[in-house]
Amino acid sequence: MNKQPFWNRIPLSVLIGIWLFAVVIGGILVYSVFFNKPSSPAARPIAVAPKPSPIANQPAGNTNPTPAPAKDKPTPVPVPTQVITPTLSPMIDPAFGFGIQDDYLTGDIEVTLKQVTRLRMSWIKQQMRWGVFSPAPGQMDWSGFDSVINAASDKGLKVMLSIVTAPKWSHPNLQATADDPDAINAPPDDLNEYAKFVGEVVDRYKGKIHAIEIWNEQNIDAEWRANPQSVNPEKYVEMLKLAYQVIKSKDPNIVVISGALSPTGYFQGGCSAQGCDDGPYLKRMTDAGFLQYADCVGVHANGYNVPPDKTTKDGYNDPNAKFRGPFENPIPSWYFRSTLELYRDTVNNQKPLCVTEFGWATSEGFNYTKPSYEFAADNTLQEQADWITQAFQLMQDWKYVKMAFLFNLYMAQKSPDGVQDRAAAWSIMDQNGVARPAFEALRLYMKKVRGQ
Repeated sequence: MNKQPFWNRIPLSVLIGIWLFAVVIGGILVYSVFFNKPSSPAARPIAVAPKPSPIANQPAGNTNPTPAPAKDKPTPVPVPTQVITPTLSPMIDPAFGFGIQDDYLTGDIEVTLKQVTRLRMSWIKQQMRWGVFSPAPGQMDWSGFDSVINAASDKGLKVMLSIVTAPKWSHPNLQATADDPDAINAPPDDLNEYAKFVGEVVDRYKGKIHAIEIWNEQNIDAEWRANPQSVNPEKYVEMLKLAYQVIKSKDPNIVVISGALSPTGYFQGGCSAQGCDDGPYLKRMTDAGFLQYADCVGVHANGYNVPPDKTTKDGYNDPNAKFRGPFENPIPSWYFRSTLELYRDTVNNQKPLCVTEFGWATSEGFNYTKPSYEFAADNTLQEQADWITQAFQLMQDWKYVKMAFLFNLYMAQKSPDGVQDRAAAWSIMDQNGVARPAFEALRLYMKKVRGQ
C-alpha cells in the first residue's frame, strides 16, 4: 500500500496552529529588527552624580570624607556632573535678595532706613523677640514693630522677620538663669502657641512681611533651652512644620526660612544635651523632613579671618594671623564658603540657602577687647570692605543662595555697650555713626549691581 506524504497525515487543525505560531514569531522578529532600536545618545537622560553628604559625626579637623586613592593605582577620571539649580516656589521672586541687619532699627527708624536706601539694599532683617513683648496670653506690645515695618513698607523695602524666644507664661516650669533671667530662650511647651503667634504676625502686617525665619541657632542651649536640657532637631522640625502651615494658609507668597544654625565646631562634630555642631544637626533636620516645610534653608556664615573664596581644602594660611583656629583646625565653621557648601550638600541642593547673617569683624579703630573674638584683630578695615563685596558677588555666582543679610549696619554706635558689644566689630559704621570703608565699598558695589 502506498504511504501518504507526511504532511497529508497531519490533521488540518494542527497545520493551522503551526502556521499561526510561525506568523507570530515572524512578526516579533521583524519588530525587533526594524522598530525597537536603542535610543540615540541625545535622547537619553543625563545621569546626575549625587553630591557627597557630610559625615554626621565627623571629628573636628577631618574635613575630607573621601579617602585618598591608593598608591600605585591610577587616579580615576572625574565624572562630569550636571549643575543642579535648587527649586523655588513659582510664587516667590527669583531675584537675588540683598539685605542688611541692625537689631536697633527701632531707635531712629528714618535715619536707619535712609542708610539702607543709600546702600540700595532691597531687604532689611528685624528680629522679633516674642518672649520680651508678650507679658501674658493674648497680650503683645506691637508698637515698636509697627513703626519699623510700616516705615520699611513706605520706603518700598522688603522685610524679613526672625521670630525668636517664647514668653515665660508659655513654658512656666522653665527656670531663670544668669544667661536667661527672663526664661524666654526656649520654645513653648505647646508648639501650637508659637505657630499661633506667627499667624497673628502675618495677619497684622498683611502684605508688608516678605520672609519669616523660624527661630534662631536652635542647635545650642543658649538659644534652645529645655527642662531637662536637650537640643532636639526633631522637635524643632515639628515647630517649623506648624508655623509653615499657618503662614502658607494666610499668605503663600511669604518666604519661610528654617532657623539658621550656629556655625560651631565646639561639639567636635557631634551632639550633646548642651548643643550640636551644625553639620550633624542639619542632617537630623533633613532626615526629619524639614525641607517640606521651608522655602529656604537658613544659614549663619561668619568669615572669621579667612577670605570668602577659601575652603577647608585649599590649605589657606595667613602667617601673620594671631588667631590660628582656621589654619590649625580647618573645619567648615571657620570658613564662609565651606559653611555654605556643607549646607548645600547636606540638603542635596533641593532648596536654596538664605544667609540670614554673614560678615567679617574688624577691631581696627576700636578699643575692642571682647574675649573669644580675637580674630577681629587680624582683619583690617580694607579686608572687611573687600571680603563683604566679594562674598555678595560669589553668592550670586554660585546660584544656590536666594538672599543674604549682612551683619550689621551700626550696632557699634547704637548698642548701650558701644564698641564692647560683641557685635560691634561687624558694623560697617563706627561708634560715631561715620561710615567705615566697608560701607562705601558696598555702596559702590550695589550702585554697579543696580546699574545706577
